[in-house]
Amino acid sequence: MTEKKGVREQEPLRIAPSRHGGYWTVEDWKALDFSAEEGWQTAIDIFEDRIRYRFLVVVDAIQDYEFSGFAIMALDCLLIETLQQFYEGKVGQTREYFCRFLTGTSFGTFFDTKKAGMFYSSIRCGILHQAEIKGSSRILIRPGIPLVTWAEDGNGLLINRLLFHEQLQREFSDYVARLREGNPPDAKLRSKFKTKMDAICRVKP
Repeated sequence: MTEKKGVREQEPLRIAPSRHGGYWTVEDWKALDFSAEEGWQTAIDIFEDRIRYRFLVVVDAIQDYEFSGFAIMALDCLLIETLQQFYEGKVGQTREYFCRFLTGTSFGTFFDTKKAGMFYSSIRCGILHQAEIKGSSRILIRPGIPLVTWAEDGNGLLINRLLFHEQLQREFSDYVARLREGNPPDAKLRSKFKTKMDAICRVKP
Protein backbone atom coordinates (compact mmCIF):
# COMPACT_ATOMS: atom_id res chain seq x y z
CA MET A 1 0.00 0.00 0.00
CA THR A 2 1.16 3.59 -0.71
CA GLU A 3 -0.19 6.91 0.48
CA LYS A 4 -0.84 9.89 -1.76
CA LYS A 5 -2.25 13.14 -0.34
CA GLY A 6 -3.61 11.28 2.66
CA VAL A 7 -5.31 8.54 0.59
CA ARG A 8 -4.05 4.97 0.75
CA GLU A 9 -3.66 3.49 -2.72
CA GLN A 10 -3.47 -0.19 -3.61
CA GLU A 11 -0.21 -1.14 -5.28
CA PRO A 12 -0.57 -3.11 -8.53
CA LEU A 13 -0.46 -6.85 -7.94
CA ARG A 14 3.01 -8.20 -8.69
CA ILE A 15 3.18 -11.15 -11.06
CA ALA A 16 6.91 -11.83 -10.85
CA PRO A 17 10.33 -10.21 -10.57
CA SER A 18 11.44 -8.87 -13.95
CA ARG A 19 14.67 -9.81 -15.70
CA HIS A 20 15.02 -6.07 -16.38
CA GLY A 21 14.81 -5.16 -12.69
CA GLY A 22 11.78 -4.38 -10.58
CA TYR A 23 8.60 -6.38 -11.00
CA TRP A 24 6.05 -7.35 -13.61
CA THR A 25 2.58 -6.36 -12.45
CA VAL A 26 -1.00 -7.08 -13.44
CA GLU A 27 -1.06 -3.67 -15.09
CA ASP A 28 1.89 -4.69 -17.30
CA TRP A 29 -0.08 -7.74 -18.41
CA LYS A 30 -3.28 -5.80 -19.07
CA ALA A 31 -1.35 -3.27 -21.17
CA LEU A 32 -0.03 -5.89 -23.63
CA ASP A 33 -1.12 -5.70 -27.25
CA PHE A 34 -1.78 -9.29 -28.30
CA SER A 35 -2.52 -8.25 -31.86
CA ALA A 36 1.25 -7.74 -32.29
CA GLU A 37 4.01 -10.34 -31.97
CA GLU A 38 5.92 -7.99 -29.66
CA GLY A 39 3.05 -8.22 -27.19
CA TRP A 40 3.17 -12.02 -27.25
CA GLN A 41 6.92 -12.08 -26.71
CA THR A 42 6.63 -9.78 -23.69
CA ALA A 43 3.81 -11.97 -22.34
CA ILE A 44 6.08 -15.00 -22.60
CA ASP A 45 8.86 -13.02 -20.87
CA ILE A 46 6.48 -12.38 -17.96
CA PHE A 47 5.54 -16.05 -17.73
CA GLU A 48 9.13 -17.22 -17.99
CA ASP A 49 10.26 -14.82 -15.25
CA ARG A 50 7.37 -15.92 -13.04
CA ILE A 51 8.32 -19.59 -13.28
CA ARG A 52 12.07 -19.08 -13.04
CA TYR A 53 11.96 -16.84 -9.97
CA ARG A 54 9.21 -18.74 -8.15
CA PHE A 55 10.59 -22.23 -8.76
CA LEU A 56 13.84 -22.74 -10.65
CA VAL A 57 15.98 -20.05 -9.02
CA VAL A 58 14.86 -21.27 -5.59
CA VAL A 59 15.80 -24.87 -6.42
CA ASP A 60 19.20 -23.74 -7.69
CA ALA A 61 19.79 -21.93 -4.39
CA ILE A 62 19.15 -25.02 -2.22
CA GLN A 63 20.26 -27.79 -4.60
CA ASP A 64 23.52 -28.54 -2.77
CA TYR A 65 22.01 -28.62 0.71
CA GLU A 66 22.18 -32.20 1.99
CA PHE A 67 18.54 -32.44 3.02
CA SER A 68 16.99 -30.35 0.24
CA GLY A 69 15.45 -33.23 -1.73
CA PHE A 70 12.11 -33.07 0.07
CA ALA A 71 11.71 -29.33 -0.51
CA ILE A 72 12.88 -29.56 -4.13
CA MET A 73 10.40 -32.33 -4.91
CA ALA A 74 7.61 -30.29 -3.32
CA LEU A 75 8.48 -27.36 -5.60
CA ASP A 76 8.72 -29.66 -8.61
CA CYS A 77 5.26 -31.08 -7.89
CA LEU A 78 3.81 -27.57 -7.69
CA LEU A 79 5.54 -26.67 -10.95
CA ILE A 80 4.14 -29.77 -12.68
CA GLU A 81 0.60 -28.78 -11.73
CA THR A 82 1.25 -25.19 -12.78
CA LEU A 83 2.58 -26.16 -16.21
CA GLN A 84 -0.24 -28.62 -16.87
CA GLN A 85 -2.78 -25.90 -16.10
CA PHE A 86 -1.09 -23.73 -18.73
CA TYR A 87 -1.12 -26.64 -21.18
CA GLU A 88 -4.83 -27.14 -20.56
CA GLY A 89 -5.71 -23.46 -20.28
CA LYS A 90 -7.65 -23.99 -17.06
CA VAL A 91 -7.59 -25.42 -13.56
CA GLY A 92 -8.60 -29.07 -13.48
CA GLN A 93 -8.71 -32.12 -11.26
CA THR A 94 -5.30 -32.51 -9.71
CA ARG A 95 -4.79 -36.27 -10.11
CA GLU A 96 -5.97 -36.28 -13.72
CA TYR A 97 -3.82 -33.29 -14.66
CA PHE A 98 -0.78 -34.52 -12.77
CA CYS A 99 -0.83 -37.99 -14.32
CA ARG A 100 -1.48 -36.54 -17.76
CA PHE A 101 1.65 -34.41 -17.40
CA LEU A 102 3.83 -37.38 -16.42
CA THR A 103 2.57 -39.60 -19.25
CA GLY A 104 1.82 -37.07 -21.99
CA THR A 105 4.87 -34.78 -21.99
CA SER A 106 8.57 -35.58 -22.33
CA PHE A 107 8.21 -37.40 -19.00
CA GLY A 108 6.27 -40.08 -20.86
CA THR A 109 9.63 -41.63 -21.73
CA PHE A 110 9.97 -42.52 -18.04
CA PHE A 111 6.40 -42.85 -16.72
CA ASP A 112 3.52 -45.08 -17.72
CA THR A 113 0.05 -44.76 -16.21
CA LYS A 114 0.85 -47.02 -13.26
CA LYS A 115 4.05 -45.20 -12.31
CA ALA A 116 2.33 -41.82 -12.72
CA GLY A 117 -0.46 -42.90 -10.36
CA MET A 118 2.04 -44.16 -7.80
CA PHE A 119 4.05 -40.94 -8.02
CA TYR A 120 0.91 -38.87 -7.49
CA SER A 121 -0.34 -40.84 -4.49
CA SER A 122 2.89 -41.67 -2.67
CA ILE A 123 5.07 -38.65 -3.47
CA ARG A 124 2.95 -35.68 -4.56
CA CYS A 125 0.10 -36.27 -2.07
CA GLY A 126 2.45 -37.58 0.59
CA ILE A 127 4.57 -34.44 0.53
CA LEU A 128 1.82 -31.87 0.14
CA HIS A 129 -0.80 -33.47 2.44
CA GLN A 130 1.11 -35.43 5.09
CA ALA A 131 4.57 -33.84 4.81
CA GLU A 132 6.03 -37.29 4.21
CA ILE A 133 6.59 -39.71 1.36
CA LYS A 134 4.29 -42.73 1.59
CA GLY A 135 4.88 -46.44 1.07
CA SER A 136 8.36 -47.45 0.01
CA SER A 137 8.85 -44.47 -2.32
CA ARG A 138 12.11 -42.58 -1.80
CA ILE A 139 13.76 -39.43 -3.15
CA LEU A 140 17.41 -40.25 -3.82
CA ILE A 141 20.57 -38.69 -5.18
CA ARG A 142 22.83 -41.75 -5.32
CA PRO A 143 24.82 -42.45 -8.50
CA GLY A 144 23.38 -45.15 -10.72
CA ILE A 145 19.74 -44.52 -9.82
CA PRO A 146 17.65 -43.84 -12.95
CA LEU A 147 15.16 -40.99 -13.07
CA VAL A 148 12.42 -43.35 -11.84
CA THR A 149 12.26 -47.04 -11.01
CA TRP A 150 10.06 -49.27 -8.91
CA ALA A 151 11.07 -50.01 -5.32
CA GLU A 152 11.93 -53.66 -4.71
CA ASP A 153 8.62 -54.39 -2.98
CA GLY A 154 6.59 -52.73 -5.76
CA ASN A 155 4.90 -50.45 -3.23
CA GLY A 156 6.64 -47.25 -4.24
CA LEU A 157 9.03 -45.52 -6.58
CA LEU A 158 12.68 -44.55 -6.33
CA ILE A 159 13.22 -41.08 -7.82
CA ASN A 160 16.58 -39.60 -8.72
CA ARG A 161 15.79 -36.00 -7.82
CA LEU A 162 18.63 -34.50 -9.87
CA LEU A 163 17.55 -36.25 -13.08
CA PHE A 164 13.88 -35.55 -12.35
CA HIS A 165 14.47 -31.83 -11.88
CA GLU A 166 16.71 -31.60 -14.95
CA GLN A 167 13.97 -33.22 -17.03
CA LEU A 168 11.42 -30.77 -15.64
CA GLN A 169 13.67 -27.86 -16.56
CA ARG A 170 13.95 -29.23 -20.10
CA GLU A 171 10.17 -29.58 -20.34
CA PHE A 172 9.71 -25.99 -19.20
CA SER A 173 12.32 -24.67 -21.65
CA ASP A 174 10.71 -26.62 -24.49
CA TYR A 175 7.29 -25.16 -23.64
CA VAL A 176 8.68 -21.61 -23.64
CA ALA A 177 10.34 -22.28 -27.01
CA ARG A 178 7.09 -23.61 -28.48
CA LEU A 179 5.25 -20.51 -27.24
CA ARG A 180 7.84 -18.21 -28.80
CA GLU A 181 8.49 -19.89 -32.11
CA GLY A 182 6.66 -21.28 -35.09
CA ASN A 183 5.81 -20.04 -38.55
CA PRO A 184 3.03 -19.41 -37.88
CA PRO A 185 3.04 -19.72 -34.05
CA ASP A 186 0.87 -22.40 -32.43
CA ALA A 187 -2.35 -20.42 -31.94
CA LYS A 188 -4.04 -23.06 -29.79
CA LEU A 189 -1.04 -23.37 -27.47
CA ARG A 190 -0.87 -19.61 -27.09
CA SER A 191 -4.60 -19.27 -26.52
CA LYS A 192 -4.52 -21.72 -23.61
CA PHE A 193 -1.45 -19.99 -22.21
CA LYS A 194 -3.16 -16.60 -22.32
CA THR A 195 -6.35 -17.98 -20.75
CA LYS A 196 -4.40 -19.24 -17.74
CA MET A 197 -2.38 -16.00 -17.38
CA ASP A 198 -5.56 -13.95 -17.68
CA ALA A 199 -7.00 -15.95 -14.78
CA ILE A 200 -3.87 -15.33 -12.70
CA CYS A 201 -4.12 -11.60 -13.47
CA ARG A 202 -7.87 -11.56 -12.80
CA VAL A 203 -8.68 -10.52 -16.34
CA LYS A 204 -12.28 -11.39 -17.12
CA PRO A 205 -12.89 -13.33 -20.37
